[in-house]
Amino acid sequence: MNRFIVFIYLGVFTIACQTNPYLSLENKELSSGVIYDSLFLGVKFGMTSKEFYSHCWDLNKKKLVSQGPSNNSVRYLIPTESKGQNIEMLFYPVFNKDTVYEVNSTFSYTAWAPWNKGTSAEYLMKEIEGLLSGWYQTEFYEIQGPKNRSNLFATVNGNRRISLTKVSEREVRARFTNLLIEKKLKDD
Repeated sequence: MNRFIVFIYLGVFTIACQTNPYLSLENKELSSGVIYDSLFLGVKFGMTSKEFYSHCWDLNKKKLVSQGPSNNSVRYLIPTESKGQNIEMLFYPVFNKDTVYEVNSTFSYTAWAPWNKGTSAEYLMKEIEGLLSGWYQTEFYEIQGPKNRSNLFATVNGNRRISLTKVSEREVRARFTNLLIEKKLKDD
């Protein structure tokens, strides 16, 4: 009987000591001291609001981006060969002390329709995960979200976290966060 209890305690201890691969990655990357400010299209963490708007204006003049719905975001069309259509990326930054520390974006297929299963968020999630893995040379981990325990995908390179989550049957959200600023804001 005593051996059985010791075996149970050892089993519980072993399971409790196993670490979450994402949390291990986050700790390793943050402790590396490496800083990644570049996001996409020349948008960077640390840009002032004036720099961000000026940069997007320049991208717009080059016809690389346009204004999003209701002028509340920047619209970028990403060509994709897998579905024979484009992916629409709408993005807008979050500022802290007038500098970009997070960029929220939503992705959807331009030819999305509820009856077209090939344009659903499930297919889109796989495509966006692959696209961003290529852009940033990284691997995403499936984890549970801290608020509603929904499944999401996340990765960390240095101070830059990218998290992906399904928003609706049509959209996938990507959030690019400077973890150093986020942690500082949580501590304040």
